[in-house]
Amino acid sequence: MMIFPFCYAQNYTIKQIDSLISYTEKAYTEKNDNNVIALSNRNYKISQKANYPEGMVKSLITISKYYWSRGNYEKTIQYAKQTEEEASNINDYKSICTGLRMAAISYYSLGLYEEAQEMLTKAFSIADKISDPDDFYESRGDLYSVKGDIAYYGHSNNRIPDYFKYVKNALTEFSKIKNSKTRNSSSGKAYSDLGLAYAEKKMFDSAYHYMNISLNLARIDKNYYNECVVLNGLVYTSFTQKNYQQTINYLETLIPLSKKTNQLVILKLAYQTMQESYHQLGSKEKEMEYLAKYTKLNDSLAQADKLLKNRSFQKIINEKEETFLNEKDKLYLLIAATCLLSVLLCYFGYKAFKKYKVEKEKIQHKENVIVEKESQLIELKQKVNNAFDEIVDLAKKDDSVFLTRFQEVYPDIIKKLLKINPQLQPSELKFCALLFLNFSSKDIATYTFVQHQSIQTRKSRIRKKLNIPPGEDIYLWMKHLND
Repeated sequence: MMIFPFCYAQNYTIKQIDSLISYTEKAYTEKNDNNVIALSNRNYKISQKANYPEGMVKSLITISKYYWSRGNYEKTIQYAKQTEEEASNINDYKSICTGLRMAAISYYSLGLYEEAQEMLTKAFSIADKISDPDDFYESRGDLYSVKGDIAYYGHSNNRIPDYFKYVKNALTEFSKIKNSKTRNSSSGKAYSDLGLAYAEKKMFDSAYHYMNISLNLARIDKNYYNECVVLNGLVYTSFTQKNYQQTINYLETLIPLSKKTNQLVILKLAYQTMQESYHQLGSKEKEMEYLAKYTKLNDSLAQADKLLKNRSFQKIINEKEETFLNEKDKLYLLIAATCLLSVLLCYFGYKAFKKYKVEKEKIQHKENVIVEKESQLIELKQKVNNAFDEIVDLAKKDDSVFLTRFQEVYPDIIKKLLKINPQLQPSELKFCALLFLNFSSKDIATYTFVQHQSIQTRKSRIRKKLNIPPGEDIYLWMKHLND
């Protein structure tokens, strides 16, 4: 599909945007089309122009899934995090879970199991906030499926029992979905996973039973990726049984399908198993034919995979190191501040004690003490004025410590905002702080490097989240928080 420049100038309805997104999702699930990224970026821009955040989030999810299918875990994590962030702005808890889940499967694909488990733990807590029952069960089932994958490909001594347990949990969640289409689509991979678990237990009748259910669902749903996955499971099962001719039969269906959908990792495994099957059957010519195909594809994928994994892994490690160093710097500052505060407390304590003695012994100095207190009051007022100027300066620089410093100077403001709506995000609290400081929409747009129209949209969202009446001046409302 060609993307014409004039399409961005057209005004799309929500229904039309959803249709474009649906087309792109089909291009991904049915063909793994190379145009998916371009189409999704187009959909994102159109949704952004139409002020349709749900469309923006859906487009980000498709991009994240596509990059994962290509083994580009750095990009997957990047778009998964953006999905989580933008979905949080509209309280789309299902999409937040999806973003966290995509980040988790990327982390475990890189061997970072601790980070993957951290993402899943957070996702399960978010899933509890999903109000729609079908979305709730679908999200939890998807999360259990990922836990199963981590158990299967991890290094636990309890690998297969844990895998079996999580797959059963996933199917239990999916079985509660009322919408039959969603239920069947979600259950497809889980049935395939259950079949694989039975194959690992050498319970082959059960393995074939559940894999054939999965294969039928994938074909009904036209989900060619799931069809590739289950065919790969059937190949593994028949090969494990040493039924090499049946293995070849499955592979003759799997190979053209994996080529069609550009599932190169599955295609590589198919070539390898085909070569090994022909070796067992004593067909030297066919064995060498598929060995050559496997070697060529494996070399190509290994080079690309190594480059992507090394780059992704190194970027994640660098981010963790940077976070560690930042936390270390903060700790040193905290220790230094504590020491300084202790010295000051000792100093002022001693000074107060000395002052107390002077007042007790010399009543005649009372007038001088009053003058001294008035001087201190003036100094305190000056400090407040200086703190206000400091906060305004931090806001104009869009400094990352702005919100922290604001909370130190005006602690009651943040507390009152969170009391009204505990779900407010840091970015929203920062926006409220700017309104409290009387920054105009133009000023906020200038200092935060966003468009003026976006500021108006944010004001509307803040009004809704804080229940500010439409006719009330939002700036006066913020100022009254300090009363």
